[in-house]
Amino acid sequence: MILTYWQEQLLKFIPQPELALKSDYTQHAQWMIALKELNSNNYEALLKEWRVKHQRRSNLWKAMREVGLGLS
Repeated sequence: MILTYWQEQLLKFIPQPELALKSDYTQHAQWMIALKELNSNNYEALLKEWRVKHQRRSNLWKAMREVGLGLS
């Protein structure tokens, strides 16, 4: 029951990259790891959105690669 809640609601907890302080996207990357693990469909959808909306935030993509997220 709790796992189902997180699978369905985790997307709402992920901070928006435009709100990052000093281009530190560590927390964003960590949230994305959790989302990928719990709901890969939502992860793929959010990743697709971010690729368009935040394509110029190189530190975001660097942080995601550093935590082991394959960005293929």
